[in-house]
Amino acid sequence: MFQSELAIMLYVENINDALAFWQGIGFVGQKIDDNSATIKPAADSQVTLNLYAKAFIREVSPEVVDNVPSLMFQANEFDALHAKVIAVSDAVGEIVIAPGLGRVFNFADPDGHYYAVCEVR
Repeated sequence: MFQSELAIMLYVENINDALAFWQGIGFVGQKIDDNSATIKPAADSQVTLNLYAKAFIREVSPEVVDNVPSLMFQANEFDALHAKVIAVSDAVGEIVIAPGLGRVFNFADPDGHYYAVCEVR
């Protein structure tokens, strides 16, 4: 049976740059080795993002190296998070109202992958 915890794999060019980016916007995590790191939105989160170096994935599982999930995070300190992301990313979208979701914005990581954030009250 499936567990309630969830791990999502993200493939990045540079583990150190990716880890610094995610930690810069408030994620907690650690580098495992030169090819991987783990991060979470909060220490007690049931969701873990496993970062893997694309060069490593090309060697062990080349058929998935270009897979990019579409992730939406939820934030209760929405405006503060938007400001924090602006401080570390050159690619941050304006806050907009999305039907059925409310206020949302998107941002890109150092590899150019885009993520969305919606406000939770």
